[in-house]
Amino acid sequence: MFWFIYSIASISMSIMLAKISKKYFFEFFIIFTLLFLTPAQIETSTLEYAPSLFTFIFNILFEQDFSTRVLRPLFLTIPLGIFFLFLYFILKRRFF
Repeated sequence: MFWFIYSIASISMSIMLAKISKKYFFEFFIIFTLLFLTPAQIETSTLEYAPSLFTFIFNILFEQDFSTRVLRPLFLTIPLGIFFLFLYFILKRRFF
């Protein structure tokens, strides 16, 4: 239930933030959605997941843990998202 509510809130926030630029709305929406929805494992011993960006901020502010372990999923999803956006625009330009 938590992830469903969080997903709806993240998509809504992504839409609001992407409205900053009308020309690049789709690109900003995809990037913000990836940023907000990428999950990370909270601890290595458990299978609980939380949003990686907010977990990283929480670890820095409250636990004083400067580990980038929770950012590893973002290091994978952001470049993949940019690659797929690039591929989408190449295919769109070529075939449509």
